[in-house]
Amino acid sequence: MKKSTRSPILVVCILSTCLGGCVLPAPVSPTRVLFPTPNLTITALFQNPLTPTTLRSTGSGATVSLTPSATITPTAPDCTNLAQFVAETIPDSTYIAPGTTFIKTWTLKNIGTCTWGRGYALAFDHGDQMGAPASVPFTASVPPNAIYVFSVNLTAPAEGGVYQGFWKIQTPQGVRFGVEPNGSKFIWVKITVTLTPGCLPQDRRPDENGTPVAAYSTTNPPKIDGALSDWGNSLGYSVSNVVYGTTENTARFGLRWDSTYLYLAVKVADNHIVQETSGGANLYKGDSVEILLDTDLKGDYCDSTMNADDYQLGISPGYMLDPTLGGQGAYLWYPTSHKGAKTLLIAAVLTTSPDPAGWILESRIPWSVFGITPVGGENYGFAFSVSDNDHPATAQQDGVISTSPKRSGPLNPMNWGTLQISY
Repeated sequence: MKKSTRSPILVVCILSTCLGGCVLPAPVSPTRVLFPTPNLTITALFQNPLTPTTLRSTGSGATVSLTPSATITPTAPDCTNLAQFVAETIPDSTYIAPGTTFIKTWTLKNIGTCTWGRGYALAFDHGDQMGAPASVPFTASVPPNAIYVFSVNLTAPAEGGVYQGFWKIQTPQGVRFGVEPNGSKFIWVKITVTLTPGCLPQDRRPDENGTPVAAYSTTNPPKIDGALSDWGNSLGYSVSNVVYGTTENTARFGLRWDSTYLYLAVKVADNHIVQETSGGANLYKGDSVEILLDTDLKGDYCDSTMNADDYQLGISPGYMLDPTLGGQGAYLWYPTSHKGAKTLLIAAVLTTSPDPAGWILESRIPWSVFGITPVGGENYGFAFSVSDNDHPATAQQDGVISTSPKRSGPLNPMNWGTLQISY
C-alpha cells in the first residue's frame, strides 16, 4: 500500500488551528459596583411605597434590580395588620385659637399578627393636614398585643371653623390600614378654631350643669350667727345631685356679696353629724361644704383641668356643732400655689324638730381668698357641694351632693355651673 504523504501535514495544520483558537485573551480588571451609602440605604428603607434600587454595570451593560423590601419586612408576608383604638388627646371639637400649635396623640394596640417595625409609619390620608408631616415613622418595634403611642405636631389654621384630618398606618409596601373591626376605619383629629377670646363667645356654663346661681348685692350684711333670721326665704338653691358615694342628705343655700365679702348660708338635712377632727386638708372627710370657683370663666371656658384661676375651698362647721368634735375651720386645696388653712368667720348650729335634723352653717368669705374684687355683672364658673360622713370616729367621705349633676370630681371645670354676681 502506498503511504499518503499528506497525513502529517494535515495533523500539523489541525493542531495549529486548535492551538490558535484556544489562546486566552489578556486579563480584564472587573468593573466595581458601588452600593449606596448607609445613609442612603436608610432613606430608601423609609420610602413609601418602596422604590427598587437599580445598579448598572458599565462593563456588560446588564441591569440588576435590587428591591430592599425583603430586608425590612419584620414578619411573614401572610401576616395581618390591624389596630385597636385605646385613647387619644385633644377630644373632638376641642376649641383652639387660630395659629396655635398643639400635639395630637393616639394610643393604639396592635391586634394583628404582623409586627409593626422599621418601614411602618403613621400616614396622613385626607382632610385637613394642619401643618403635619405626610408621615411619621415608627421609632420602635411593636409586636402583636403591644401598645404604641403616636404623636403628631399640628398647627390650628388661621381662619375660624371646624377642621378634621384623617390618618392611617402605612406598611413598608405602602399599604394603609386603620382600626377595627376590619381595618378600614380611620383615626382622626377634629378641632374647632374660634376667633373670639377664650374658646367660645359665651361666658356661662350650660344649664344642664346646674341652674345658674345668683349672689345678690347687699348694703346690710347678714349676721354670721347661724340663726338665718336675716336671710328670710332667700335660701333658694337646692343641692340634691348625688355625684359621689351614698348619701341621703339634702341642702339649700343662698349667697350675698359686697365689695369685700361673699356671704354664704346653707341648711343641711343630715341624720348623722360626723366631723373629721384633724381639720385642715382632711376636713372633707367629715360633714362639710365646698365651693368651686373659676374666676376667669370667659378666658378658659373650655379648659378641662384646673389652673391658677380655679379655686376649691372647703368649710367645716366643726366644734361649733359640738365642742368635743374639733376640726372647725376652712381649707383651700386649689390652686396649689395658695393652698392651706384660711381664716373665715364661721357660725354653725344643729337643727332639730320641727326642722329636719341636721345643721346650719353661715360664713363670711373675703374675696381676697379667690384673688378677685367683683363690681357686679360678672359670671364665674361655680359649683357648690356638701360632703357627708355617717360613720362616727371614722374619717371618710361617704358621699357628696352638688349643684352640678355632672360633677364627678373637682378637676374638670367644664362640669361646673355658673355664679352670677347680681345687683
